[in-house]
Amino acid sequence: MAMERLAVIKDTHSKMITALSYNPMKHEILLGFEDGVIKVWDYSTGEPGKIIRSVREHEGWVTSFVFWVDAKLLFSAAIDGTIIVWGSGGAVHDKIPIGSSVYCMAWNARRNQIVAAVDSAVQVFNIRDPGREIGHVIDTKAYVCKEHSDIVKCVVCHESRVFSGGYDQKLVVYDSTFSYKGNYSLSVVTKINKAHDAGIICMCLARNSDNTWVLSGAFDKVVKVWSQDGQVMHKFDGLSAAVTGVCYVRPIKTIWVAAGTAEATMYDPKSGENVSDFIGTFQDEESSGFPLVLFHNVSDLGHVIGTNSRRHLIVWKYNSSGCLTTLKNKCAMESLTYTRKVPLLIFSGGSNGHVCKWERLQSNNFMYSKEVLLQSEAKSRLAAQIAAKFDWCSPNRGVSGKNRPRPSFLNTINQMSPASEHTSNISLLSSVFVENLDLLVVASEDNNIYVWGFDEDAVKVLENMRPADENLIYKYAILLGEKAFQPIKKDIEGSTEHDSVTNRVAGFICKHVFTEHSSCVTGLAVVGREAGYNTTYLLSAGWDRRIFLWDLEASCFHDTFRNTDPNALESDELASDGIIMDLTYSAERNEFAYASSDKLVYIRQFSDRGSEMTLSAVLQGHEAEVTQVRWNAVLNKWITGSEDGTIRIWRGDGMACDVVLSAQGAVSALCIDQVNGCIVAGVQEIIRVYDPDTRKIVQKNLGHSDSVRCIIHIPERSQYVSASWDKTVRIWNAYKKTRKKPTKEMTDFPDSSSSSF
Repeated sequence: MAMERLAVIKDTHSKMITALSYNPMKHEILLGFEDGVIKVWDYSTGEPGKIIRSVREHEGWVTSFVFWVDAKLLFSAAIDGTIIVWGSGGAVHDKIPIGSSVYCMAWNARRNQIVAAVDSAVQVFNIRDPGREIGHVIDTKAYVCKEHSDIVKCVVCHESRVFSGGYDQKLVVYDSTFSYKGNYSLSVVTKINKAHDAGIICMCLARNSDNTWVLSGAFDKVVKVWSQDGQVMHKFDGLSAAVTGVCYVRPIKTIWVAAGTAEATMYDPKSGENVSDFIGTFQDEESSGFPLVLFHNVSDLGHVIGTNSRRHLIVWKYNSSGCLTTLKNKCAMESLTYTRKVPLLIFSGGSNGHVCKWERLQSNNFMYSKEVLLQSEAKSRLAAQIAAKFDWCSPNRGVSGKNRPRPSFLNTINQMSPASEHTSNISLLSSVFVENLDLLVVASEDNNIYVWGFDEDAVKVLENMRPADENLIYKYAILLGEKAFQPIKKDIEGSTEHDSVTNRVAGFICKHVFTEHSSCVTGLAVVGREAGYNTTYLLSAGWDRRIFLWDLEASCFHDTFRNTDPNALESDELASDGIIMDLTYSAERNEFAYASSDKLVYIRQFSDRGSEMTLSAVLQGHEAEVTQVRWNAVLNKWITGSEDGTIRIWRGDGMACDVVLSAQGAVSALCIDQVNGCIVAGVQEIIRVYDPDTRKIVQKNLGHSDSVRCIIHIPERSQYVSASWDKTVRIWNAYKKTRKKPTKEMTDFPDSSSSSF
């Protein structure tokens, strides 16, 4: 759900653009220029087509366009003091002298009136029958409102309300509810004499299903959001220049502001937060460098039309499969996982060895808070473990006090260079969150597995003290368990689960480091108690071709895979002929599969004894190293992706390949939609969603600029989350399968072969 640039028309005219609008009757884009020229572009196909006509009837700046849909008439106004009525064929239907400059017009649909900003007054014009032979379409005897003392630049109508803003800094709210036939006056509801600290330049309505606001921008570099009765809801300041354009983009529920930059500044109207950094509409575009000037929202199409100082016409369209939120990082992203507990948290691992924890703010759906779990803390935990092991084995173990020798290993640690000096081998390649233990497990390129959990020492402190604020008892109740104090005053409001989980995860520390691997760890899988075992196991594999089994509840090494085949040519601990690229577990079959650079995928029965991890099947068919393997619980099938540019769907028993899909490039990430069973693949910088039933690409997500390294599905929010080497984590709408068979399929898989499922 994002706005993406659709088209740019650079050669519009030699003079400055002064008016912009969209004709919903004929699907046309209209531009007015400072020399009185009006140009019209065809927009019937949903994107700018050829220019239809160029006319010049005005003698000065064209300032505004208004449409009378019922009569199929277009009105244009200019500072030459005329309003011109245009027929459906583009010919002049009527030319009405007003006598003074008209700076803006608005259509009052409830009363069929034109409300115009004429010099320093607001004038209301009655509309006559356009078929009459005598007289103008507009009754030139207007009702005049003189609340302003300087030029009125903006007029907006909504139902019975009329809003005006001018260079005198005033914002006036009028009401026409109590009018009667023949009386076209406006009664003043509110007059804000100091609405802005400088003249008001632009105004527009912002409407969604719940609220209607009025937006105003001014020379004071401020945008304000007003209620219909003239109360300030939000104030957006800190802009770099005067506000020349503002509009509400309903599809993504944001306010766009043009204020001297080539990118729109975006705000959430409910929370008032600046969400520009989290929306990639302008981050993903190549900036022209020319400041944006005007905006117009085409609500029927979900498009936005804009102009810039270079006289370019720019169109953005709504894309339901576009990026919802962009989370920026300082390094390439490699891995992702998340916790389902409230509040839902996303963890990303990067090439700098840090883990970032992301939590969506309650105020809006775009912004996320960020907390970093530092790689230095994980390294300190590793050093402490090795030092403790060294100390235990040392002959000086019984010596205490100052006479105790300093372990030589600690001297070595102090001489090590900071992590920032050797960060080429600390990427976090895989991660998993263990829900029942509240543990975050991360596999690193430095051969280690880091286990993060909440700080138990902090919990012990809480157990032995009563806080001054008894609300904290609720806050930490889940950590204290039965030892929690009972508060004196009961307060049942609020969510205990929400607060407790927030603080539990925010207080994460590195608790353990598993160090048995001798090379990069690339795959992790968790086997929980629900599989019938009396503890929670972690499977790990990597470039050393070994598979280790860890007891997460005891935080210790449990066993290693051992090949009992007497015909094995190499060490019995080697699980494959090539390095292991990925690892996954199927709870339904109690099997785990791992992908290898030897072009094969091995499926083994899981056991808590390494010697009993018997081989169930070998998936053979890829022509290059297999980078990804997943279990599709919806289809009960194995899914693999390879450097050979194919995705293969295998039967659950691994005896045959059912479908071969062309991925059109090397597969670097793979994810299974847990709701509909679709295959979500990262192929270079593109994310493609495949429907295994129709064997079609049903969704394509564009936005990353470098290789996609990991994708996860969050069914609780119907979202996909992707991590990339372009230093971003991006969030997308998940594909929703419809029951009706689509009449127009997006595309076939090129060069795909299939047999029955």
